[in-house]
Amino acid sequence: MSKKHLIIIVLAAFFLASCTTQQAKKNSARSLAIDKSMIVGTWAMTPLHNGIANVVEYSSNGKALLHPFNCAEPGEVDTELSDYTISDDGQSIHVKSPTRAFDLQVLEFTGKTMKLGMSVSDVDLTFSYAKIDRLAPLCVLYDYNKAETARRTPYQKSDFVPAPAIPAHEGMDRYVGTWKDKGFVLLTIVRGPEDNYYLYKASDDEDWNYLYNDVHWVGDALHFQSYTYSAKQELFPFSLHKSQIAVIFQPTVDDEKMRYSKIIDLPIFGKRQIDTIVTRVMD
Repeated sequence: MSKKHLIIIVLAAFFLASCTTQQAKKNSARSLAIDKSMIVGTWAMTPLHNGIANVVEYSSNGKALLHPFNCAEPGEVDTELSDYTISDDGQSIHVKSPTRAFDLQVLEFTGKTMKLGMSVSDVDLTFSYAKIDRLAPLCVLYDYNKAETARRTPYQKSDFVPAPAIPAHEGMDRYVGTWKDKGFVLLTIVRGPEDNYYLYKASDDEDWNYLYNDVHWVGDALHFQSYTYSAKQELFPFSLHKSQIAVIFQPTVDDEKMRYSKIIDLPIFGKRQIDTIVTRVMD
């Protein structure tokens, strides 16, 4: 797993763990009343839609140092030092600086995550925080959410430019055909006019579309990028929509079988090759 994906998963686990019943929320806030020192440390806010991802350092001497961050518009911003006090019941935090004063409602508090609320012009705002070990915004979550939002949109040609033509290579008859694994079509290579060849997905599945590009040879192994998307909006949330993998397609000792290898970037373990032996079928 890349460090970015690991951070996302860990933070997601934190925030899921903080989703409790109303009574549990009250109890979690009471834990802050029992031990107010639990708030001491560095807290990073889950980025808002506009990119704001502030980080606050709460000190044991009643001082709070705000570090403004914006993942959408990176740049240096002056910090703001305030005084803070926690109410006796642990339900609110009063913040006072030379320029302003306000109260934050403690909606949830676990010691590792907290959710704070604030009303501005009759609008209720909610901010989620995770306790971190170093001073840094959680822009990894903002980048992830932006990418996920972009993924859940209709396919556009700029997302993946199809180029399925196969460069000339000796012995193309060895590769031509529809190749299946356990009855499912994984790939079809067809001969076009003037003896040109290209990749195609001969499938009866109306839900998914398949595109290819970066087609090139490494010896007798055909390398390419495979891209899958759906035209149906209800399928956009599925991981298959706008998914892309690298594929190696190469001969075996059996002329009617080929090795179809997917290159997958696995969490923690990095890139791994998953091999499938596919069989040529007659149309």
